[in-house]
Amino acid sequence: MKTRKFLVLTFLIGLISQSAFSQNEKHEEWKSERESELLAEDGWLNLAGLLWLDSGANYLNLKDKDQPSISKISGDFDLGTLKVEDEKVTFISGKNSIVNHQETRIKEFIQFPAEQDAALNSGRWKWTVIERGGKFAVRLRDLQHPALSAFQKIPDFEYDPNWDLEAFFEPKFNQTISIANVLGQSIDWIVMGILHFEVNGQKQELVALEDEGKLFVLFSDLTNDQGTYPSGRFLYVNYPDKKGATRIDFNYAINPPCAFTSFAVCPIPPKSNRLEMAVEAGEKLPENHFD
Repeated sequence: MKTRKFLVLTFLIGLISQSAFSQNEKHEEWKSERESELLAEDGWLNLAGLLWLDSGANYLNLKDKDQPSISKISGDFDLGTLKVEDEKVTFISGKNSIVNHQETRIKEFIQFPAEQDAALNSGRWKWTVIERGGKFAVRLRDLQHPALSAFQKIPDFEYDPNWDLEAFFEPKFNQTISIANVLGQSIDWIVMGILHFEVNGQKQELVALEDEGKLFVLFSDLTNDQGTYPSGRFLYVNYPDKKGATRIDFNYAINPPCAFTSFAVCPIPPKSNRLEMAVEAGEKLPENHFD
């Protein structure tokens, strides 16, 4: 009988160890993918500018053949003109510039609104047009940005299965929440619902938004300014099953883009998503971070 109990216990310990190893292995793969995304051509590390546009003509000039800038006057090295009119931004190539969309040279191109890739490039420079709070800006990338070669792995807490928690999703309908960003603008986001979970027997909840086909959570906790990003972190959660069950795994909490560049416009977690506990899981503050 004792031998049988010992074998059962050994089997259960083996299953738990195998599960923990599998979770950690999955997490390591995710970290590798996360770093690849940051280093990618459309990642956050190569951002070189956020150039705000006014109504009418905005000239994208190369100053002394160096970094592009926006001016109301055409310069000696004029890449082209960004024309803002009727909620539309059109790029018109300069007479002597070579500007491509993917691998095709363009003369005129609508960069906003766009249903597909609307990035244009000239040499080492690549740009798109974004809209924030009713204003348009050129998001400029340097494909040879020094931050790419200087990148170091993102520090993080050791994977802890205790931060992989059962959660219940309570859907909400026709509700919005005002979310401020780092520029002081307020944007109304659609509330998808509330995530309910427990940590050490204490009930917690977080407001969930929607992004990239998943539940998107902006949260802050007591580790902010104590090793994690000061304003808070982001977390993606899978949609629940038919009974509302899902999991919230804080091991996958990530830094906002503003931790890696000063040219991102990041939302700030609402007060309702302030957790009065230390979430010692997920990414920590990166080296050479931006605040």
